[in-house]
Amino acid sequence: MRKFPFSVLAIMLALLMVAAALFIGAVKGSRVEKAQVESALGSLGTVFTTRVETGNNLLTVARRHLPQGDERMAAVARDVQALSSQASLAARTRANTSLEENARALLAILKDSESVQADSRDMAYVTGLLPQALDQSAQWTDVGSYNEAAGAYNDRLNNTFSGLLARLLGQTEAELFTP
Repeated sequence: MRKFPFSVLAIMLALLMVAAALFIGAVKGSRVEKAQVESALGSLGTVFTTRVETGNNLLTVARRHLPQGDERMAAVARDVQALSSQASLAARTRANTSLEENARALLAILKDSESVQADSRDMAYVTGLLPQALDQSAQWTDVGSYNEAAGAYNDRLNNTFSGLLARLLGQTEAELFTP
């Protein structure tokens, strides 16, 4: 009669250990995958850095030709600041989109400015180099591998048994970058 309770206890303990191993394995696997997604975020970091540098170059040219309190310059400066901060990916995505719009508007104003037209160096920046830098960095954003890695991670997190276990223990989806 004593063997029955010990065998039930052994079976319960074995089931508990299997469940614990499943949960631990799911969380560890999910953490490894999320770390890979976060390393892919580094590719976006170079895009953000390029966008910030382009925005700063645009501001340098604009400061030579526009009054100090110009709202378009202030908007680009705010976007550059937000994009270079350590804010959430969603906030930096909004700043990236806003920078694109505000930089294009500022370039249009500078292109029509008489003082820029009189300065061949700044005219070359405004009509060639800066728009090209904006276009290139926007293309890099579109072909970045981060969203692909984050989407695959989110799919596994939402559509697999181990993903369900990992979510039960607090694992969250990766943010997507949507320019």
